[in-house]
Amino acid sequence: MNTTKIPGNRTWFVGLAFLTLFAASNTRAENCDAPPTSGEAYKLINRGSGYALDVAGRSTEDGANVLQWSEHDDTNQQFLATDLGNGYWSLLAVHSGDSLEVADSSSSDGANVQQMGYSGESNQQWQFKKSSGGGFAVVARHSGNPITAESSSLGANVSQTTLSGDSLQRWYFNPVNGNCGGAIGEAPTIHMLGDSTMTEYDESRRPQMGWGEAMPMFFSEESVINNWAKGGRSSRSFYYETTRWPAILPTIEEGDYVIIQFGHNDQKNGGNYLEYGTYAFCSDGNGDGENCADVEHSYYQFLKRYVLETREKGAKPILMTPIVRKYFSGDSITERGQHNLQSSYSGENYPRGDYPAAMKAVAQAYDVPLVDLTAETKAIVESYGDEAATEHLYIAADSTHPQVLFATLIAKAAVETLDTYGLMQGHIVEASSLVASPGELDWGNRFVDVPNTKKLTISAFDLVPETGAVDVTAPDGFLLSDSADSEVWSSSTTIDFTNGAFTTNLYVQFTAASEQPYTGEVSFALEGAKLGSVAVSGTGVAAGEGVASYSSWFTEGSSVTPISDGLVSAGDALASNLVAGNTKTLAVDGQDTSVARYRVEGPEMVARSDDRYLQFSVTAESQTFYVDTISAYLTSSGGSTVQADIEYSLSSDFSNPVKLNSEALSFTSDTMTLKEYGVTVPVSAGDTLYVRIFPWNSAGNTGKYLAIYDARITGISGE
Repeated sequence: MNTTKIPGNRTWFVGLAFLTLFAASNTRAENCDAPPTSGEAYKLINRGSGYALDVAGRSTEDGANVLQWSEHDDTNQQFLATDLGNGYWSLLAVHSGDSLEVADSSSSDGANVQQMGYSGESNQQWQFKKSSGGGFAVVARHSGNPITAESSSLGANVSQTTLSGDSLQRWYFNPVNGNCGGAIGEAPTIHMLGDSTMTEYDESRRPQMGWGEAMPMFFSEESVINNWAKGGRSSRSFYYETTRWPAILPTIEEGDYVIIQFGHNDQKNGGNYLEYGTYAFCSDGNGDGENCADVEHSYYQFLKRYVLETREKGAKPILMTPIVRKYFSGDSITERGQHNLQSSYSGENYPRGDYPAAMKAVAQAYDVPLVDLTAETKAIVESYGDEAATEHLYIAADSTHPQVLFATLIAKAAVETLDTYGLMQGHIVEASSLVASPGELDWGNRFVDVPNTKKLTISAFDLVPETGAVDVTAPDGFLLSDSADSEVWSSSTTIDFTNGAFTTNLYVQFTAASEQPYTGEVSFALEGAKLGSVAVSGTGVAAGEGVASYSSWFTEGSSVTPISDGLVSAGDALASNLVAGNTKTLAVDGQDTSVARYRVEGPEMVARSDDRYLQFSVTAESQTFYVDTISAYLTSSGGSTVQADIEYSLSSDFSNPVKLNSEALSFTSDTMTLKEYGVTVPVSAGDTLYVRIFPWNSAGNTGKYLAIYDARITGISGE
């Protein structure tokens, strides 16, 4: 389980408690960045211009125009904020009693803002979206557009425009009574139950990201998010697994929220059915989930259990339908991609059914808030299309698991729906539209004048305009490129985008010019407005001091290309008398991972052969490389009969090898296991260390593989 206590620089979204109306005073306040309190009067000060929201000419007439003007103490610049529930507010001009509204209920950009007698219509209801740069976007319920000062000039008109990062769309709520900081709801504790599409992944797995990882960016710093999701779990297996629901339930306290999302792995069949499989409603074809003869293989019944057991703890369940798989037919996601299985599996008498429909039935029967992420993600993926969704939304290995951008868009959609239910009010925030992974880059010690490169995965969404270029700049000592092997590096570059979003890799090269620390940030800006930044740091040291170095292979499915850091280089992984099979998704440290597999089958493979191996080679560059660890995640795939030895040598002909394992390595089928060996092997500058893994299949039967992930040689470079 990963518990996230959201770090600083997050603020809240809407103020909440309904308080009694009061007679306003005329005390002027400094700009207040706290949410409003219901029943209090406020001046709305524009962040971009510094002017106040003003009913023109102090008019009390219906239809009087609203503009911005120099701040004063008259009541035509004072607005009474009232919490209407479900995250929406009214704003009534104190001098007239009329409501702030968008004229004619228009949804168009440029529609005028005026005052009108209060009717309670949606064009008179407002949502206050907290901005990380200060103030709030005041967003009309009917259109989703905020009120905007049309320029920074005195007397500029106020209208609604499409939500963007423009400071002219941000307003401070300065309390007339001078008391900044109304009461907000208690910070939520959120428990997330789900599978590999929700779970958290190590930074080394980027661009893969579970959407639950993106949730903290949409919540205040006081919020606590417990992401209990785990790859490969279904509603059934998660319920019974000792480290999942039986261990989670005792930690849930009164008032907590429990988000429940399963469905992908409930569709497992064959040998996995007994442990994981469910039917959407009932396994006998009955569409009434309340009356299943076999409750142990009913998705409906397990969702019901989570809901009722959560409520027994005094907590609040929330159901979220599974995200779509990227299964296209023409321009649309198929029914199967939407988890509606209308054809029976071989050996089964009935189709599994419609999983989202079953979840909706539970939500309706037990009055549970429901977020339809199947519909939300269907709309997102179809808007990209098959080719672009493959490039920007899903990882290359499959059509199920999100990349960073998609994970962020899913979390955003989930939170926006939660907000419409009025849940977690005061703690949902307006997130930055730029997401960087990792969140910072630290090179540690690096030799002077020796360049070293690291990769950033950058994603952005909700960019305005929808087509343009993001400007990227780096501080002294750091250069940028779109390729790790580029011959052209610069202190600045641009990232072109369309459709208001992008995901891309950016490479940052650090070269210390002298023995000193280097710190700064890689900054991202759009049309002069800063989107975000990534902290970078490193220290230049003289030759002879230690520099951490490593090379690794098979971290991206079947790719044999190495990844190296520090003062080493590496060759591609070499397969001798082994044939690569298809990749397979297996759990690595609890995270679904696409791993490489090599066939180990047939009578000639029943015993080890010195001519059958995978080889990895690493070369020390300018300094001696002191190898301290050799490791790899390994297993026998398709059965448990594949075994292996691991050896290393300092000779290209692999003479005088050293064996690392004392006994032949054996594995449980399809269970990735870290095999890690501490060594002390100095590799002189210019020399190469070779590591070989020798697999064999003691049964000699077919359909067996050696599965491998993250073969790694690690140590320190220095003299």
